[in-house]
Order: sequence, then structure tokens, then C-alpha cells
Amino acid sequence: MPAYPLDGVNVLDLSQDIGGSYCTKLLADLGATVLMVEPPGGHPLRQEGPFADGQPDPEKSGLFVYYNCNKHSIVLDLERPQDRARLLELSRDADIVVESFAPGRMAQLGLDYEALRAGHAELVMTSVTSFGQTGRWRDWQGEEIVSWALSGYLYFGGDPGREPLMVHNNQALLHAGSHAAYASLVALWSARKAGEGQYVDVSAFEAMLTAHIWTTTQWTQEGLVMRRMGSDLLRCRDGWIHIMALGMNPDMFVLIDRPELMDEERFLDPARWPETQVEIMGMLAEWCKDRPKEEVWRKAQELHIAGAPAFDARDLTEAENLKARDFFLTVDHPKAGQVVMPGFPYKFGETPLAVRRPAPLLGQDGQGWPSEARNRPAPTPVTLDRAPIVPAAEADQNLPLRGVRVLEVTNNWAGPVAGRNLSDLGAEVIKVESPTRLAARSGHFTGLQPFRYHYNRVSYDNKMNRGKYGVTLDLTQPEGRDLFLRLVKEADVVIENNSPRVMRNVNLGYEVLREVNPRIIMAQIAAYGQTGPLRDFIAYGANIEAACGLAAVTGYQDDERPYRTGYYYADPVTATHASAAIVAALLHREKTGEGQHIDLSLQENGIAFFPEAMLEYTMTGRLAQRRGNRHKRHAPQGCYPSIGDDMWMVLTIRGDEEWGRFVGVAGDERLRDPRFGTEQGRMAHHDELDGLIAEWSRQYDHHEASRLLQESGIPAAPVLANWEMVSNLHAHDRGFYVVVPHKEMGAFPFPGIVWKLSATPGSIRMPCPLFGEHNQLVVGDFLGLSDREIADLAEKRVIADEPPEEFMTPPVMPGAVPAPSPAGKESPAD
Repeated sequence: MPAYPLDGVNVLDLSQDIGGSYCTKLLADLGATVLMVEPPGGHPLRQEGPFADGQPDPEKSGLFVYYNCNKHSIVLDLERPQDRARLLELSRDADIVVESFAPGRMAQLGLDYEALRAGHAELVMTSVTSFGQTGRWRDWQGEEIVSWALSGYLYFGGDPGREPLMVHNNQALLHAGSHAAYASLVALWSARKAGEGQYVDVSAFEAMLTAHIWTTTQWTQEGLVMRRMGSDLLRCRDGWIHIMALGMNPDMFVLIDRPELMDEERFLDPARWPETQVEIMGMLAEWCKDRPKEEVWRKAQELHIAGAPAFDARDLTEAENLKARDFFLTVDHPKAGQVVMPGFPYKFGETPLAVRRPAPLLGQDGQGWPSEARNRPAPTPVTLDRAPIVPAAEADQNLPLRGVRVLEVTNNWAGPVAGRNLSDLGAEVIKVESPTRLAARSGHFTGLQPFRYHYNRVSYDNKMNRGKYGVTLDLTQPEGRDLFLRLVKEADVVIENNSPRVMRNVNLGYEVLREVNPRIIMAQIAAYGQTGPLRDFIAYGANIEAACGLAAVTGYQDDERPYRTGYYYADPVTATHASAAIVAALLHREKTGEGQHIDLSLQENGIAFFPEAMLEYTMTGRLAQRRGNRHKRHAPQGCYPSIGDDMWMVLTIRGDEEWGRFVGVAGDERLRDPRFGTEQGRMAHHDELDGLIAEWSRQYDHHEASRLLQESGIPAAPVLANWEMVSNLHAHDRGFYVVVPHKEMGAFPFPGIVWKLSATPGSIRMPCPLFGEHNQLVVGDFLGLSDREIADLAEKRVIADEPPEEFMTPPVMPGAVPAPSPAGKESPAD
């Protein structure tokens, strides 16, 4: 049997950036044989560091080691005809080719998809770029701050009284790489099913536009512009902590040793919660400042209050839970020595992952593919093709994951998006909700109007759960649990993202599911994973931004406070990793018949997106410092004001030649000062340059300023607010936003399909289900229960078509006047 999920899969890696490298890292770590094609000078990451001895050496780069373990290396100069011929020869043994050149460059070299797939019809080729292969920005210069500005995250990050604040460590390219890994595996699945490969186009721009929960819907459905909220971490005696207050929680008064406040009238009135939240958080901040963060955190957890300290890299390498889960990896590299680095974003129960070989030396594998890759058995065809619950429309016949059935027991964000990713590419997803609570069906109502059926009018619920069937089952009752197990028997995948104790308490862990269906694949997502001393600790994505190290390295240079993104960032990161892991497990099952348990920790997934900060500490002993929007090597880089209310643009100058071009565009003689003529000089006088650049940028709107610079080959971009994300012309060119009609909410645009698959593109086939909308379809028509049996289940509330009575009354929105009671009836307040 194969030792790893992707054993026997060959990947040819032509990429030259972090996006492509992360894509192939994920594939290599899952067991694929990855052959890197490096240029004569080596992959650019070889120059990045960190370097243990502080001396740059292409064989000792920490980032190169992290991104390229489990890979092989061959050196080819693609400008030479003989090396291009060699590449064509190597591609004959590849299942997947990954590249990240500028759009059109592969065609110029005679190495585009049509050339590579000649005589090799099953080949999959994936391009990972900043802006994609089409659209008006396809040839724009990409840079880390440029992608972050266009992502929508930069606009609402930072202090409301100053410039927006970025998150470093190449976040957009990491998102692009993880999406590219998922899309590549889906395309491989399709090739092994239909015998035809295809071309996959993934852009960092679209990968980031989909990494949001309610950013765009706050504008399209609520008319709200998201603004910067500042740092919401609280100072403790020895650091910082993030405490999340979800509505009114009386236990907060117990936490701060003020239980007498629990009965005060102003804290009991839901209409006053927004104002009292400010007061409570002020009292909490005062209480925290004289206490150690560990004490505050653990007391909050005892009261089931979500929170987490702001861990830095040192904290994480010493963390008890991460040690218990063997998260960090120690790699013995022949030149770099021992390198301690973040581990895998998932744990496979049946086929544990491992570092099989350290990152290669330059050109170490001059012969090309290792012999086992050249002489591998023929790939196993994919035969899975379950009949759908509802006969598929003709247009849906060509979806790549058609025939895969997924059960989703999820709430919040990470789990639903993992299921949505599978649904968008054709999987049949049945979302199982509780009939006794609302989970993600509260708040963010269309038009800020709950209306009567408020639980069907939640904008982000519609965004995350489109394309799924919806059933309600009470898994705590024997009848509900039995029905769920009957569905498991007819399913391929189960996704759940509840606290680990939830599935334990209803005795529906992987071992139980496997007894019913030995081929089942179960992906479980939790804050700290399914094992370890913190497994039952409560945390949401906002807390995980502190717990994974993001907050520790995010902030202004002149502000001691750590910052978050203002969002729940680890959720979309984990969702994409989960999707890729599930398809890898499906490919493994097709070959072996073996199911799989996949354990994903939000914290570990977050750490995986900050390898640079972690390696800086483990290799040099230095903690990464917060540096605002500045680049670690180039200057100037920053976020600058433009015409409009809170409108901004960003730019990066990468060397003296680009600086000269910028001076020509700006036309300001002061910029010709010899002090600014070198990179070192510009670094030393960055503050002064920021002031001069801000004078220039204020003359233009942010789109105009960015366009002027991009036309001169300088990386620049407007900082997009949420209303601009939806109306963006490049996104429109690529058909990214899609209108999804919904019975209760109307027709609104939503982020669409991230991955452009040439032969089997995805499809949004239906909106988010209403509460219990498909109970009859799934429980009656599919499982075969009679009307009488369904009525009995409904009477016991094992299933339900509407929430319990206590959730039926529409919530009162802040500032709204409660509706008058019907004549002759008392209002709830009476």
C-alpha cells in the first residue's frame, strides 16, 4: 500500500515564487514526487534567508528549506533550446506541471499547455500568478503589499486614525498556493476519471477576495463600509491577550471579579448591549493589566469565554499543546544544519506525513526524475460516481467532483468554506444543522432588516453555504444519530468543525463512522486540534490570530500594540488546506480502498502561514519585529493618502532603477537628492521619503496614482474598500463575482469560483438552503422514511423546518423601534 496519500503522483515544479512553491510544497508533503526546475542561479528563495550564521548562502536559506523539503532539483536554462527540449522530455512523466511565470511567458518559450500536453492528454498544468492569465491587470507588477492592498484586508487593518496596516509574510501568495494545490488535485482527479487533463489558472487576487466572511456582503446587503477598528488586544502584566465578547455574557463579570454587576438593569437590556460592551471591555482591560496573560487566559477558558494570548515565535516553540501534537519539524539539512520549522497543516491518521528528504542542493538531481518516479505503476483510474440525490442537470454533468457525496456538520466559517470549495467543483454536499439552535443564522441581515424569517436572511450564511442541501438533525437524540449514520453509509466525506467534545459527546467520532463505512474520509477542524492538552479550549478565528503569532508580528513600528487583521483569518486558511487534504485522501482511497481521518488545528494552520517569522527565531534566536508597511530590503514601501475620504494607495520601489523611474513619474526635484540615490540611503531616510511621496499621492485618486506607476513598471495598487472589491473591473473581467438568487434575500453578487479549470469549470448550482429546506428530500425521498415517520421525528424535534420558539421572534436591531404587538396580544416585554 502507498505510504502517503499522493504516492505515485509526479509534479514538475517550474515556479519561481512563493505561490508556486507553496502549492508544490503541499503536494510534496502529501507524498507526490516533486521535481523542481531551477534556473542556473537557483530558485529566488535561496537568496531570502534567514541564514543561521547571518551570511547569505544559497544552500542555507531557511525559507528555501521550508518550502522545498521533500523535493528534487534539476538546473535548466529555459533560454537554451536544448534545455527546453529536456523540459519537454521531463514533462512526459509528470501528472501536474506548476508554473508562476508572467502571463504569456511560457508561450514565448514554446512551453505553454498545448506544447506540454502534446502526446500526454492527461497532463494537468497549473499557473499561479498575482492577477491571473486574463483581465486588464494581468500584466501588472505584483508585490506583497500590492496583493494585500487589493485583497480588501489592508483597508480595515490598523488604527482608524492613521494609514491602513498590512500583514507580512507573503500572505496573498500563500493563499494562492494553497488554492492552486487544491485545484490541481481536483484537476488530477478529473483526469483520472475522464482521461483528459486541463489547464488551471489561479490568481492571488481572487484567492484573497474569497478569504472573507462578510466583507463584501456588508456592502452589498447591509450598505456598510468596513472601517479600521484599531488594536483590540488587551495589555497584561507580561504581554497581550485577545478576549472575544460575543453579545452579552454574564460570565464576563465573574471573570473580572465583579459578579454583583450581573443583575444591573443596563447590562440586561439587549438594546443597550452595544454601549455596554464598550464599558465592559474597559473594565476588562483594567482588570487584565496587572495579571499575567496565562492566568487571564485560563480563567477565561474555565468560564467558556473565548480568548488567547498573543503568542510570539518563542512562545509557540515552547507551547505545551504544539509539543504534544509533534507540530514543529526538525530537518537535518546537509548545508543549513538542523532547521526547526512549522509542520504540516493537517494530520492524516492512516497515512501520517513526514519529511522524507531535506530541501535539495542546487541541481542535486541532475538526472531528472528518480527511478521510482519514472518506473511507477500506471495511475489508478477514478471510478467513484455516486448517483445524485436529485438527477443532475445536463450542464452539471461535466463538474470534476460530480459523484462525490459530502456530509457537513459545521458552523461558523472554516468548515462551511471547505464544504463550499468541494460543492463549487461538483461535490454533492449535505449540510446537517441542529434543529435546536441557529449557529451561523444570526446577525448581518440583508438590508439590516431581520423580518419574520430572520434565520434565512443572514448574508454570510448564504455566502458560505451556497450549493448545498440543508437538513436538520438532532444528533443528541438516538433517532437523529441513527439517521446521520445512515447518511454516513452513503457518503464519501464528513466535515465537521465543532469543539472536539461535541462529536465525542454524541459518540460520532471517526472510529464509529468507520465501522459504518470503512471508506469514509472524516476531516475534523478545531481551534487546537483533536488531541493535546488544549483540545477543548474555546477559540474563534479572531483569538487564533493572537494564538498563531500573527498579532505578534503585525503592527506599526512606533506603536507598541499588536494588531490583528480585524477578522477571523485562520478560518479561510484552514478551509483551503482542508479541501486539498480531502481530495488527496479521495485519490488515496481510489487506489487502496482505505478511508482516512484528517485532523486540522486552526492554530497550526495559522502558524503555517508565518514561516518567515518562525524561522527567524528558530534559526537566529531573534524575534521578528513589527515593521508597519515597510519592506525588509527595499525602500520606499508604504501606504499613502490619495484623493477621497480615507482613500489610500501603496507602492514598492525595488532597487535604484525603479527609483529612477518613480522620480520621473513624480516630477519632484527634491526626490533627486543624492541621499535617496541608493537603497541604503532610502532606508535611512524612509520617514522623509514617506512625506514627499504622500505629497505626490494626494494629487491623485488611488486608482489613477497606481495606474501611472504600473505603466512605468512600478508595483503599486489602490487600497480597496469593500464597496470597491465588488465593483472592481479586473474582477469583472475575470467573471469573479456571481449573482446568486435566494428566496428570502433576493439576488446579490457573491465571490464566485476561485479556480479557473479549462475543461471542467465549477458551478454555483443553488443558493444557501433555508432552515431545514431539504428534510423531505434527504430524509424522505433519499433515506426512504414515510410521511408518518417524518411527522413523528418532527414532533420530537429530531428534525425541524423552523427553529425553536425562543428563536422565532426577530431580533431588535440597534436603534430600531420594536414592531407593535398584534391587537389583543401582549408583547414579550409585557
